[in-house]
Amino acid sequence: MLPLQEYIQKLMPPLIQKWNELKDEDKDLFPLLECLSSVATALQSGFLPYCEPVYQRCVTLVQKTLAQAMMYTQHPEQYEAPDKDFMIVALDLLSGLAEGLGGHVEQLVARSNIMTLLFQCMQDSMPEVRQSSFALLGDLTKACFIHVKPCIAEFMPILGTNLNPEFISVCNNATWAIGEICMQMGAEMQPYVQMVLNNLVEIINRPNTPKTLLENTAITIGRLGYVCPQEVAPMLQQFIRPWCTSLRNIRDNEEKDSAFRGICMMIGVNPGGVVQDFIFFCDAVASWVSPKDDLRDMFYKILHGFKDQVGEDNWQQFSEQFPPLLKERLAAFYGV
Repeated sequence: MLPLQEYIQKLMPPLIQKWNELKDEDKDLFPLLECLSSVATALQSGFLPYCEPVYQRCVTLVQKTLAQAMMYTQHPEQYEAPDKDFMIVALDLLSGLAEGLGGHVEQLVARSNIMTLLFQCMQDSMPEVRQSSFALLGDLTKACFIHVKPCIAEFMPILGTNLNPEFISVCNNATWAIGEICMQMGAEMQPYVQMVLNNLVEIINRPNTPKTLLENTAITIGRLGYVCPQEVAPMLQQFIRPWCTSLRNIRDNEEKDSAFRGICMMIGVNPGGVVQDFIFFCDAVASWVSPKDDLRDMFYKILHGFKDQVGEDNWQQFSEQFPPLLKERLAAFYGV
């Protein structure tokens, strides 16, 4: 096996040479940009020596396409409509850079006008452009929130408008980005909860919503409740059942962790909201293989609190409805 460093030295020079040969108008850029996006995500900090020219060119491609689109809108008789694929592929490569370089992308973002361009892309008429914009917004939120935060007041209403399940992928990426923004904003998310909450609750209750969108919606509702429990908890009854059923099948991970913390905090604020669907909550709790200790304590307190509230006899009757496996797991892990 070649060490990674040698792979990089073999792979990158021909890719960069090709990169330098191709003009900004050349469609052969598409596969190259897609390739570099995978390379950047995989190499992570190994891509640092190459990131600056790649980043700059992506920004230029986005800027050129937007400018051309504007000229075409104003004078359709004089100008051609741009090929927006250039912008889409460039946005995707910027996402790959943000994901691969993490915090290292901060200086590149600081020296560019990408946030202004992103604001325009997020409002583009073409769904694929919006889809890639929201993915980049989520990745930049994770990598360098310091540059995203000043734009939140302008961005949030656009995110809210795009919570439209007719465009599944746009909706999915907007939903995911809102969840990532929650985790960075904390309690400062409060002014924006009402802009997005109703749409999210509507989506999670829609029949035939694709599985991925349901899971992302549930996670974002949980994250909203995690940072603003007082604002979200009053609606608990309207989403708790589909919330539980869509997250019971995903494996333990960070997103699931923050979402379940949110649901526990909301139950603390509004315990009545979960009473009718408590069996679904029990089932969702049992789907955890190894929750962190403090999350497990939260589950323990809620389960025992409910049991103490209804009394031993009622609990016995209630738990008779449990499938055997659920009963076993709750007894073993939480002693109920």
